[in-house]
Parts: sequence; C-alpha cells; structure tokens
Amino acid sequence: MKYFILIIIILIWLQSCSWEKKEQVTFESDTLFVYTSEVFLNEDFYDDILPIFEQIFKCKIKYTVFSNAAEMLAAVVANKDSLDVDVVLGVDNTIFYNVLRDSVFLVYEPQNLKYVEKNLIFDNTYHVIPIYFGQLAFIYNSYAIEKAPATFGEMQDGKFKKKIILMHPESSALGRGMLLWSVAAFGENGYSHFWRSVKENIYSIADNYDEAYNMFLAGQAPLVIGYSTSPVYHIQKENSEKYKSTIPSEGSFNLITGAGIIKNTDKQKLAKHFIDFLLSDDFQGFISDNMWMYPVNNKVNTGSEYKLLPFSKKDYSTVLTQRVIRKNLPQWIAKWESIMLK
Repeated sequence: MKYFILIIIILIWLQSCSWEKKEQVTFESDTLFVYTSEVFLNEDFYDDILPIFEQIFKCKIKYTVFSNAAEMLAAVVANKDSLDVDVVLGVDNTIFYNVLRDSVFLVYEPQNLKYVEKNLIFDNTYHVIPIYFGQLAFIYNSYAIEKAPATFGEMQDGKFKKKIILMHPESSALGRGMLLWSVAAFGENGYSHFWRSVKENIYSIADNYDEAYNMFLAGQAPLVIGYSTSPVYHIQKENSEKYKSTIPSEGSFNLITGAGIIKNTDKQKLAKHFIDFLLSDDFQGFISDNMWMYPVNNKVNTGSEYKLLPFSKKDYSTVLTQRVIRKNLPQWIAKWESIMLK
C-alpha cells in the first residue's frame, strides 16, 4: 500500500517539474544499466522502489550487484571505455578518491542539490551526488554492558578487553571510515598510537558489516562499529530498545553514499532523471524508515525515533581532503595492518 501511495506522490512531483511540461517523459525502448553495491539500500529498493521508476518513465532497469564499493569501482575503472553501465550507486566518501584518478563520471548538478548541506557534498565537482549518510558510532548491547565508551580514551580502557568488533578498512566502507576517522582525529603521527592502545580490546576484525553485525547480534561481543541510526531498525522491526548507539564526544565521521552517471552513457537524459528521482523529497522520505539512515535532503523529516539518537556536530569527514586520502590511504592501511593483524 505504501508503494502505491509513493507512486501517486511521485507522479504529482513529476507533474510539477518544469522539464515535465516541456517533454513527454517516456523511454520505452531504453534499459538503464546500473552498477550497485550490496550496501546500497536493501531488497525493498530493488523489489519495490525501482519498479516505481520503471513505471513512471516507461523504461527498464537492469542492475549488477557487487559485494562492496571497492570491487564495484574497480570494475568501473577497468572497463571505463567499454562499459555496459549507465549509473553507479554506492560510491562513498571513503572510496571516492579512486574516482579522482580516472575520469569516468559525468558532471551533473541536480536541482535538489541545493537542499543538501555543504559538508555532505563530498564531490564539489558534481561527478558523484550524495544520496544518504550515517554517522559512525559504536552500537552496544545495553543488556550486556551498562555504559559504552563515551570518548576515544574510554575505548582504550581495559574493561572493554575483547569486547569490540571492527571491520577491515580494505574490504569495508565502515572499516575505512573508522581508519580515516582516527587519522582525522589524532593526526598522521597520533593515529597509530590510538590503534596500538585499543588493540587488546578488539574481539574480531570482520571483512564486512554483515559479518560483524551478525557476530554482535549473536552475543560474541557487546560492541560493534556501525551507524548511530542502527538502533532505529530494532525499535521499528523488533520493538526492542536493547541496542543503543554512542558517539565519542570528540566527534563523529559522516559516511556518505552517493551515485554517479557514467560519462560515456548514451542514456544521459534518463540517467539524470534517475538521479533526480533519488534526490526527490518523496524518495528521500523513505530512506529513514526503509534503510535506517539519514536522507541528505534537508527538507525531509525523519521519524520520532531519530530524535533520541546521538548526533555529533563535529564531523571529521571534512578534515581530510580526497587528494590527501588518495595519496596516503594505502600507507595508512598498511600501517594499520602491521599494528592490528600481527
């Protein structure tokens, strides 16, 4: 029922768009080929939301799913001159530095970008457009520990020995985000000291978020790096307040996920409509209750549960430029591995 309502709302939205008045929005002979990573939204997006776009624009969408953004971008870059892809979903601000190296995306500045806060626009050249974001936080089982670490200093306390689950920065956006967060917070000379200090408190380092969160839910450890918004899922789906989130008082790191149009696509017009669709008020309104993240469109309100969540105004994701990340991330990961995996 909610998706029928969404169709009606978006149809009204289309009727109000200036370009709709100038042209008939139909692409009956077109198939939009999309690359995406598994973390981009969820099954509802593919099963219910994409068909809405297909119905509105009389087109077809065919998507290829990659296990993570790094694998997806590697495929994009390796085949940039002969791609059977038009749009890429799931490029985040921890991996965007790869895009700087190869000119593969089209410049496009959608109208609704004016409703996105400047600190969330991680590509000011408009090759990749932000769609949603989450603040990195520590999710904890409030039944297992009474008080989670409130600062990076407390995270190093011996009482949390073998109680924290992390993700590897090479295979996980959350892992990269955590590493970049530490570099931004402690500096290039101080971040390695932080990791040495916290090493004994790490229970496991997972390859991806699903693996880490499943360990956490299984009770193997009471703390896991994740998004501050994750508890909303448990409140809405399980009616449980067992899981809570905490952000160190020093500040957080906004992990921002976006979408881009392949430069050599022959379906520019349809691809631009798709980006517009993702930034529309109505689609953005479904993000908080369907994937439990923050929409980037500041006109969109989130549910009442979000008001109970911690939210940090100090955003470390703006400290390191993409140029600096591109130059240094391989060395930062290598040093992290030498500390954490030996």
